[in-house]
Amino acid sequence: MQGIRAVVTRDRLLRLAAFLIDMLFLGLILALCDLILHRPDFGQVRAALDSVAQIADYEARQAQMNMAMDLFQDAYLFSVAVWLGCEVVFQLIFNGQTVGKKICGLRVVSTKPGEGRLKASLRFTVRSLVKGVFLILFQGFPILISWFYILANPANRAGYDLFLGTRVVSSRR
Repeated sequence: MQGIRAVVTRDRLLRLAAFLIDMLFLGLILALCDLILHRPDFGQVRAALDSVAQIADYEARQAQMNMAMDLFQDAYLFSVAVWLGCEVVFQLIFNGQTVGKKICGLRVVSTKPGEGRLKASLRFTVRSLVKGVFLILFQGFPILISWFYILANPANRAGYDLFLGTRVVSSRR
């Protein structure tokens, strides 16, 4: 029981809550994009994939599958671009905070003392870009790995935090 208490701390729960709030906010933004721009259209992807099973000819089935994968790639990359845009814009506007971090009283800070605001903002932007590139390359798997890393690291820092010299701290203390 003590081992679980050592892993499940208030700071880690706040960071998880901030992440979930950010994902909820992203879902709302993507729903608005779907209503206004009709993108990302995962419904069209689903319809294209459903039609693959009904095609008997191998060549036609392969062409339909390629079209479905192109549609999925377009929808996925659009979703990641919207997420990355939200992440970067809010980190810059709220000085190291996303909507979820702001609500939970967390913010990203540089581990280098005396670093200027512009340089720190650039570091936050690069942090978001690294997360975005890994998300595109490995389709969400790095998020799972980063959470295991946060749970295993005594300082609650993910790999990209260590690499870029950032940490998530409480802004209310």
